[in-house]
Amino acid sequence: MDESANKGLESKGTDAEIRKSSIRRISVEGYDTSLRMEDVDDALREHFASCGKIIHVSIPRNYEETILCRYAFVYVNEEDEEKALRLDGSDMGGQILQIKSYPFHENHLENDLAPMKEVKVYWPQQTLKVTGYDTSLPVEDIEIELEKYFSSHGSFVYQDETASGAIKTKAYIYVQGPDAVDKALELSGRSVEGLNFVVSKVYPLPENPHMSGFIHPINLTRFTREQIEDPNLCFITEGQQKKSDTSEGNQKKKKKKKNKKSKTREGIQKKKKKKSETREGKQKKGVEISL
Repeated sequence: MDESANKGLESKGTDAEIRKSSIRRISVEGYDTSLRMEDVDDALREHFASCGKIIHVSIPRNYEETILCRYAFVYVNEEDEEKALRLDGSDMGGQILQIKSYPFHENHLENDLAPMKEVKVYWPQQTLKVTGYDTSLPVEDIEIELEKYFSSHGSFVYQDETASGAIKTKAYIYVQGPDAVDKALELSGRSVEGLNFVVSKVYPLPENPHMSGFIHPINLTRFTREQIEDPNLCFITEGQQKKSDTSEGNQKKKKKKKNKKSKTREGIQKKKKKKSETREGKQKKGVEISL
């Protein structure tokens, strides 16, 4: 997003203005922090499933020491917040949960979250699905607007033809940093400079996220199950192409070597056959002489 848009957001400091985001953030405390992050994530998604669509579940942790924070955050659409808050005091796996609203502008939990943000090596990059753009625009223009609006590391937009023949556009952004996802979700559904993008899903991190810093967006399609299962979609990165070329080359070499072995084997069999025929001829001559 450009400087003028940022200034516009900063000037809207009232709670009423800030809560224009279409997404609500809820803090959860009381779960078992000794569990694996993936297990807690699954448990929270299942626990809040009855409230509506779960946009995102965040369980802060120190990636170098794999320590879970005692606070987790569940993100739901505005209309589902009340139902989620009713689960305060409910039991999840034998643990009583404390569930409270935690608007984006609040920061009273920062002392607990700060240690989780002290990452010396890398911070995993995450994928967010976005809707609300003008589908009549060229793919390149949509990508530019998305990256400008969310200040993202990159974006990936593609068009797919449905069974009925209609063209469906899908868009994703890629963010990286301790508060990057929160900032993107806070912008979801706002109207700034005529834009009204909505984050409809944040894809969970894989169990072992990439540790190489920034990754080109197309490489992250492997983390998007929806894309992987799409039969009409095929992505070939430069590395995959090289690997494919190498594999084809190896297959050709193997085939050539196999053909060579086959020819050699045929040659040996011919020699054996000729030698056998020669031996039979000599035996016949020996019989005639003895007679």
